[in-house]
Amino acid sequence: MNQVSTLDEPCRKSRPGGRTADVTRRINEAILELMAEGGIEHCSFQNVAARAGIERSTLYRRNPDRWPTIMGAIIHLAERETAKFETGSFRTDLLGTLLNLLRVLNSPLGGPLMSVAAALQSGAAPGLAEQFWESRQQLLAPMFEAAIERGELPADIDRDRLFAMVAGPIYFRRFIASQPVTEEWIRGVAHQVCDSFGIPE
Repeated sequence: MNQVSTLDEPCRKSRPGGRTADVTRRINEAILELMAEGGIEHCSFQNVAARAGIERSTLYRRNPDRWPTIMGAIIHLAERETAKFETGSFRTDLLGTLLNLLRVLNSPLGGPLMSVAAALQSGAAPGLAEQFWESRQQLLAPMFEAAIERGELPADIDRDRLFAMVAGPIYFRRFIASQPVTEEWIRGVAHQVCDSFGIPE
């Protein structure tokens, strides 16, 4: 992965607060690179600071330990990989979201992300798992709200349940059953779930 320290200087200077945003971006990218290379064990503040080209004190001023910093990078990744929801169809938007998810899970980050999830569930950083899901709900909200406005979904649709029903099988098949997950397979799951909710094609 390319280090973000190569970002051009004019871009950094053109925005108010550009330096702070640039440091945050470098930290996020450093964490994602280190996770892909060596898992969460590799994401010490010493390693992150060296990769991002900053002082360790910068990290400690932001957070007392590495977990909020790691979660910030994962939320950054989710924001970057979220579909744009511009197809005009809930089914197509949902499929695009699931394919983006699969691309991340099949990347070198897939295993480390599951390790982070397991660590959070075991109590490594109370509250951060909920923080991630809340951020994920916000990212998915435009997809649901557009579908409700188009009349494809009822206003009281259980968003968490619907998304869990389509995303859950991907995690199970990929990490529990250790079976390949193809676009055709995901498409079948998405249509099956949409049919069960009475969502029009």
